[in-house]
Amino acid sequence: MGKVRHRKQTRAARVAANDAPLHPTSTNSPKAQGHSNQLKEGKKGARRDHEMQELLDKLRAPEGRDRVFAASTLSSLILSLPPMQLRLLLSRNLIGLLIERLSVLAAPTPSTTSTPPPASDLSTAIESLGALRNLAVSSPPHILSEMHNKRLLLPLATVHLPLLARFLPLQLAPPPAPVKPDLPATAEQRRAAEDANEAHDTLRRSFWDWTENVLTLLWCLAESNTKILAGLNGHAEAIVGLCMALLDEDALGIDRHGGDEADDSAAGRGMDVESAGKKKKKDAKREKAKKARVPLFVAVAAAQTLHAFISSNPPAHTHLLSSAGSFTFSPSLSTLLSLLLTPSPPTSPASRSGAEASTTSSPASGTDAWVQLRVLAFGCLLEIAKGRSKRRDVETVREALRSPVAQDVLLGLVGQAQLEQAVDDAKKVAGEIDQTALPGPQATKPDSPAGKLASLERHAQTLQLALEVLSEWLASGLPDAASFDAADGPGAGDEDEELEGEGEEAWGGISMEVEAGDIDMGGSDDEGDEDAAMGGDQVNEADGVIRRRRGDTPTGADDSMLDDLAATAGDGADDGDSEDDDDEEDDSAAEGAEGKTAALALLSSLPLQLLALSRPTSLSFLSSSSFAASPLDAPATAPSGLISTSASGTDLVPANLAPLAESLTTVHVRATEALNNLYVVLSRAGAAKGKASRRDANELQNVFESVLQLMLGALEGARTHVVKPAAKETGGKKGKGVAKETQQAGAEEVEEVQERRLEVVMAGAGVVWGCVRLGLDPEHGAGLVVGPDTTPFLIQQVYASPFAAEQTPSGEAIRVRTLGALGYLGRRKGVPAEENAQIGRFLLSLLPSSRAAVVTGTSTVASTPDVLLQAIDSFIDLYADEEREYDVRVFREGGMLEALEGAVAGVRAAIKKVDRNKFPELRSRADGALENLVAFVQYRKDVVKRR
Repeated sequence: MGKVRHRKQTRAARVAANDAPLHPTSTNSPKAQGHSNQLKEGKKGARRDHEMQELLDKLRAPEGRDRVFAASTLSSLILSLPPMQLRLLLSRNLIGLLIERLSVLAAPTPSTTSTPPPASDLSTAIESLGALRNLAVSSPPHILSEMHNKRLLLPLATVHLPLLARFLPLQLAPPPAPVKPDLPATAEQRRAAEDANEAHDTLRRSFWDWTENVLTLLWCLAESNTKILAGLNGHAEAIVGLCMALLDEDALGIDRHGGDEADDSAAGRGMDVESAGKKKKKDAKREKAKKARVPLFVAVAAAQTLHAFISSNPPAHTHLLSSAGSFTFSPSLSTLLSLLLTPSPPTSPASRSGAEASTTSSPASGTDAWVQLRVLAFGCLLEIAKGRSKRRDVETVREALRSPVAQDVLLGLVGQAQLEQAVDDAKKVAGEIDQTALPGPQATKPDSPAGKLASLERHAQTLQLALEVLSEWLASGLPDAASFDAADGPGAGDEDEELEGEGEEAWGGISMEVEAGDIDMGGSDDEGDEDAAMGGDQVNEADGVIRRRRGDTPTGADDSMLDDLAATAGDGADDGDSEDDDDEEDDSAAEGAEGKTAALALLSSLPLQLLALSRPTSLSFLSSSSFAASPLDAPATAPSGLISTSASGTDLVPANLAPLAESLTTVHVRATEALNNLYVVLSRAGAAKGKASRRDANELQNVFESVLQLMLGALEGARTHVVKPAAKETGGKKGKGVAKETQQAGAEEVEEVQERRLEVVMAGAGVVWGCVRLGLDPEHGAGLVVGPDTTPFLIQQVYASPFAAEQTPSGEAIRVRTLGALGYLGRRKGVPAEENAQIGRFLLSLLPSSRAAVVTGTSTVASTPDVLLQAIDSFIDLYADEEREYDVRVFREGGMLEALEGAVAGVRAAIKKVDRNKFPELRSRADGALENLVAFVQYRKDVVKRR
């Protein structure tokens, strides 16, 4: 799951471009002023380098205060330093020095008491953790690999995790009484008492920040790559144990939810509500005990870490399940179910210390944090529910995920999201924020402009998180076509009215003359594309879904579906053909039907809701150059319309809108991916049943046309986005360095922008393929209107795009999905012969013309086996029926049989290059495709002989 990053906008210092004068000139001349500026800049650079080295030296200073100051200063500088200066710091072994500071604390032993470590050592370690955390979140992924190579995991796992687990009960308990020396006391005894009190106070004041820093580092490491994940698995018990201790019902202040109650809530009943009397007694008891609680921001970090650690990591699942042979429900799963099925956050704790009160969020932010916590609990439980396990606790989890209460956690967020309204509100409050005011309590109030903007950012981040989990949920095969068909309502399959919505004529696809307009991504960017940096998406063309993956996860990862979860609303969901067959249900069945109806009502509008979230707003896909570099450069209000990357100073957007813009861009991408997974599941379910999945024709047409436009906008943006050249007036040695830095920053920006556009095109291609599979099946009628420009757009722009040409899983996915869609477009009812011939010749051109071309490596028409196999399948499907109206004119008279027969040897040679030992499943599919190709050629020869 992608981390939400907030990068501060930095500004490179301007350097005079003129060289030093050859002869003395007046001090008022431009050349003299330029030379003076260069000297000043050189002195500033030397002084800055000296100060940096002093900070690094102070990390090892004998005085504790110096170490704390150095670590805290570096933690702040990491977020604000320009890239070149940050690289200079890293080159001086910054990471190694910070990791060294983590080991100053002693690992606990069984005989260790509960005495906190010295205040200076603990503060130094916490500030060092904060610096490493900021590096992990805001820097490229190779920084995490460097941290791992320098053995960051050793102090985290052997020192900090055990210490946090040891001191967590003390942090939740009432504050201890101050230590007082026995009288009469010596100066040494009084000093020891003061040190002990200071250590307790530092621990209590900094414990939650300490915990969050450790969790965030573990979270980043777990998401980075499988090599690091394997190292984390060796400490799985400690990681899962700390996360679950922080998420415990008692620690958070929510009602405990047992295994039996889980069964009840899974049936839609939810959690039992205590009587008022019992609740008052419990509140009075808590008031008396004055027990603190885990802050919600720490609980969210724990849930994020747990979800990242167990995602696609079966070895970690065992630590959440009950032991083999146990008849008790897993306490960890019970805790996660309690979080998922508790709608409201716990009330404020009875008492907090001053340090804890400072971390307490406002009611609004607490509600957002609780929603995030429930979404993450859904994601964790979904990871456990995958597969075919028949354990009792896993079955209980599956039942809970079927319930409307659980589904509403995701679907409710998607249905209630109003991005345009959020953008309008953000523009309004951004102009009301006093950028020159110093930060203080007034600025963070929920009703202040800054507080309102922060709330909008939290809502967008929560929606992003929900869409990521929703994509995984849809990829797991939970909702099937029956669930959506039953929710379509009367007339959903009426093809006579499918194109008459509101008197508008369906134009049927993509138009080459359409301006990019509101969907133009030519000036788009998303600063901080963390998911692409961490490896992007895992695309498995065996099922066509998109899953988030770690950096080096292979493309052919585990694609086992939740086959035993036949339908979201229950296994008995019908397909809409027998709505009145069960008139004599008993009361319990009626209750179950009521819950099923509620679930279907949530699912019915999901496609259009996801489509609405995928449409860019005026703050979406903006580059960093579109934001004001300083508050004084920002306009009073943000401009309307989509901002270009070449925006002038008058078009700059306030810099405080950058985090929201980043989240909105990610929301659009994740919504498109969820839409892709949804239509893949629907089309696959219909194919498995041997009939088309009935969909609302207006909905299908709207999604088809809109997604094609999104892809057009992304491709247009990819062609028009270029790196700005460095300023011409920059000269000299220092100026060349700044120019190089600027050029490199621009290249990195373009790379991030292109990665995000690639995600849109890849997911959009999957949506288009799913739409044509659902709407153009020739055996069940062609209900989808396809415009004349759709096929040329897919062939000439999508398949031929630089995105599709990339030798990556994402590039391969675009090609495979485009070929799959073309196979359906070319054989739809009433397809023009010219369009069919264009598709047929294009598919045929992807097959290697001879064995020699494959052996010598000169054939690049189908560069990967998956693309070759899809081209074969689509071509065979296109001409499998010799009775089609286009068969004689296109296939027979066009000489395609002879060309296809000539390509058999080349296809056979290409398939033989697939290693059967390394890729057994792919080789098996390839051998089957070759058999089909040979049989098809012989079949078409027989047709010619008969005629």
